[in-house]
Amino acid sequence: MNISQENENTSFEEHCLDLNKDLGPFQFYTWGIGSNIIAITGILLNIFAIAVLTQPRMRSSTAIYLISLAVYDNVVLLSMIINFAIPTINTNEAFNDTYSFMYSYLQPIAYPIALIAQTGTIYTTVGFTVERYVAVCRPLQAANICTMNRSKKAVLCILLGSIMYNIPRMFEFETKTEWNSQYNHTRPTYSTTELGKNKIYKEVYFIYLNLLVMFLMPFTLLTYLNTCLINAIRTSRKSRMQMSSSAVKENNMTIMLISVVVVFLVCQLPSIADNILWTVLKNNQQNCSAAYIKFTTISNLMVVFNSACNFVLYCLFGKKFRRVFSKLFCSRFRRSTVRYQFRPESTTLVSHIRDNTTKLYHIQGHHEMESTSV
Repeated sequence: MNISQENENTSFEEHCLDLNKDLGPFQFYTWGIGSNIIAITGILLNIFAIAVLTQPRMRSSTAIYLISLAVYDNVVLLSMIINFAIPTINTNEAFNDTYSFMYSYLQPIAYPIALIAQTGTIYTTVGFTVERYVAVCRPLQAANICTMNRSKKAVLCILLGSIMYNIPRMFEFETKTEWNSQYNHTRPTYSTTELGKNKIYKEVYFIYLNLLVMFLMPFTLLTYLNTCLINAIRTSRKSRMQMSSSAVKENNMTIMLISVVVVFLVCQLPSIADNILWTVLKNNQQNCSAAYIKFTTISNLMVVFNSACNFVLYCLFGKKFRRVFSKLFCSRFRRSTVRYQFRPESTTLVSHIRDNTTKLYHIQGHHEMESTSV
């Protein structure tokens, strides 16, 4: 009985090793190549978005939420690069050893910071959706509610709430120094603490509380508010001839934010499902299931895409954002190019025109004198 069980365990381990080898290219191209490209591009685009949103013409209560969202998105993207993209793409053993050494100290800190940013992303999205709902569907209350001071306080409360909710995450992993026979010296390793292994904690915090706080509450609220906003947009378009220019601008802003929320919902749902599955499934089911490994890989890639694509949505649906971005970056580039290429010639041309004008003035004056004398 024991021999057959050992044979089963051995064959199961071999199956897992073969599966990891087979899925290696899949993860290399998704996490290693795709995730790195999307994340690095997204970080740069989010920096551009912050530069545009901080311009005086873009000053508004909604811009404060979007700046906060861009900061959270960049933290998520950096975390994805550190946790998934770099280890997957690099095959150099010396680099992996050095990276593993540093990661053992970094993981207990980077893990909760990434989750704080993810929580902040979700509730910042809820924050600007609530504000947009008030501005569009409760316009009489908007003047008192949709103010920059209230937005700043809301963003601060979201940050503090995200930190408080993820405090237990800071005690799930710890770094220990253990003897490593392969390297013949002690090396740091990170491991799960007693709290992280506790079944009651995992069941209550990871399943019930996580399902309520990170999924049911925000996603239900976002779905309801966006349904109201879409209906309001449809109603206003039917009476478009009676709309003022300010109402048209409000509609453009609303459409832009609805697109952000829709993409957010589509990209975040698989990640929420993945977190629940990770809690429910056993380690052998997680590590030795091709379907689960592919699902968790794609769900993480969708989170990366969501954190990187908001700038594109702002440009596609935000007319004012496009104008400010064009003025801030494109016009400066054009001016610098024109100065570099045409300034000497234009100066010569101006002086030449001035000389011709002077000559023409003298000729006309001479003719006038002659005609006067006649």
